[in-house]
Amino acid sequence: MTTEEQQNPKRLFTEFTSDGANATAAPWEQQARKELRDTPLENLTWRSYENIAIKPYYTSADLQQVPFSSLKPGDFPFLRGRKTGDNSWLNIQQITVQDESPFAIDQAADALRRGADGVHFVLKDHSPFDVPYLLRTLDMSKHSISFTLAENPHQFLERLYAHLHQQHLSPRNLHGFVNYDPLTATGKLSDGALLDEGSLKAITKILDLTKDSPDLYGITVNGTSFSSIGASAVQEVAYTLSAAVTYLDHLTTAGEPLESVLRNVQFCMASGTNYFFEIVKLRVVRLLWTAVVEAYAAEPALAAHLRIHASSSSWYQTTLDPYTNMLRVTTEAMAAVLSGCDSLTVSPFDSTFSLSDEFSERIARNVSVILKEEAYLDKVVDPAAGSYYLEALTQELATKAWELFKEVEAKGGFEKAYQEGFILGSITEVSRRKFSSIASGKDVLVGTNKYPNPQEKIDFDPEELIQSAAFDTTRAAYPTEVMRMATELHLRKRKRRPKVIIAEIGQAREQHVNTTFARELFKCAGFDTELQQFENAEDVPERMLHAAAEVVVVSATEAVFHKEFVPKLRAHQSRPTIIMAADPQHMQEELVDAGFDAFLFEDCDTITILELIHRRLQEEEDYNGNGA
Repeated sequence: MTTEEQQNPKRLFTEFTSDGANATAAPWEQQARKELRDTPLENLTWRSYENIAIKPYYTSADLQQVPFSSLKPGDFPFLRGRKTGDNSWLNIQQITVQDESPFAIDQAADALRRGADGVHFVLKDHSPFDVPYLLRTLDMSKHSISFTLAENPHQFLERLYAHLHQQHLSPRNLHGFVNYDPLTATGKLSDGALLDEGSLKAITKILDLTKDSPDLYGITVNGTSFSSIGASAVQEVAYTLSAAVTYLDHLTTAGEPLESVLRNVQFCMASGTNYFFEIVKLRVVRLLWTAVVEAYAAEPALAAHLRIHASSSSWYQTTLDPYTNMLRVTTEAMAAVLSGCDSLTVSPFDSTFSLSDEFSERIARNVSVILKEEAYLDKVVDPAAGSYYLEALTQELATKAWELFKEVEAKGGFEKAYQEGFILGSITEVSRRKFSSIASGKDVLVGTNKYPNPQEKIDFDPEELIQSAAFDTTRAAYPTEVMRMATELHLRKRKRRPKVIIAEIGQAREQHVNTTFARELFKCAGFDTELQQFENAEDVPERMLHAAAEVVVVSATEAVFHKEFVPKLRAHQSRPTIIMAADPQHMQEELVDAGFDAFLFEDCDTITILELIHRRLQEEEDYNGNGA
């Protein structure tokens, strides 16, 4: 750069003056309206599943109603967390223990050598778990070692502490958590979500056994159980808080000191793909937990002891094109660490359909490693602080979550609200809307309901997977996946994919949009898809009459059809399902009477259409199989 250029640098964005006159939203709004032409700026505001209106832009004016915008990390009420130095988190690998516990322990040792900071053993039956081998193999004073225990957790801990004593190892050096959650753990919600006397006694024994292990958290509340069935962020926060209050009430009533309980509380929270909402969610959890602690008249500083273990979301995991899960979990992990989680578990990309292998586990483990060593996300606490959007969104989400929390408390608390059907009913209402948005293509799961991988080969048995008890049927992708699996089964039985011919008549822009939507849908569903273009409707029946196709999609305006059009298609040798790629609106009854089976367009229910097609394919197979 020359001396003259240094003295008179060219300023960017010269249309905005440097005196602050244009530092308001007005000029940006004016320019936006100009670019949008006839579209009102207000049309860019959208509503989330939490019923929060998200504006197209935010300014400093939006912070006027945000009381915590000037808080620093470590400040009460701990919205930005208790960390004040750096943003470090623990990289925890989850290991499900099958029959041979030494194998799982060796797997844990390998994970710790390869970048994990800790391991989380999930034990369905803890009685055969080889505790002496665990202590010989892993240095529990150096690494975070956690356990999920389904039944009688105190019996396992008694064995663990007895062996620690025998080997002269101090229990004070244990780090991690005990996940025994009889109230909200996955699978427990279907049992009635009640904290019975036996479960309560088990938790009090956990607290007694771990009293000399200050860094081993003994009370875990699983907010993941709500997010994994499609709850909104507001519901996940409110119901997790409500379940935690249930533990506080029962345990203190049973004689446990309030301080002891508060020092032992950990929340397990899932991080989903709605990036900014997920960053805000953990902030809101800490903010509202402080309000709960204050309501118990406890020392406010005790709220800072809340530990948050984050995991990538099971709700968004997909079976189709599974490598896209690598991208999903990376953004999910970023959101969790930017919001200050204490530890993080990333699920392997193939976890929905197989036992994870060394490769998928290494990739999952390395997400945290890369975010630390290459993205340096551990260097700054709450790097999102000051964002007009995120600060305003934090306030909105906190307000709605607190209102829902109070509504549950007014119903008598978590247990009563659950027994009356309020909690599951409200989650079901949201999850149905989410499923509908995925079925219509409004919400995108890359590789599943949009942008499929045309080279993908399914290496597993689809029928066996669908019938497996381990196959998660609550995920967002499940309805679409079932349709694709049905197509795959057709391929394996008939040695060819069912074929769809899309007949596009004319060149109208609206038709092209519907054609593109139809092609994308059937490609995602695994069909052999062919596009044929026609100048007029009269040519379609003749050319379609002998074409090998199970489905014919006609993309045209309703005006081109006449009475003989569909009857001629009905004479097709394959007796195809005939679909119109358009929204007929006022002509729907007339077109159904004419012989159309369904109507395909953006925002329609595509799952219902695919179910119809596969039902007819199965009927055809049954018909042919009976020798008819």
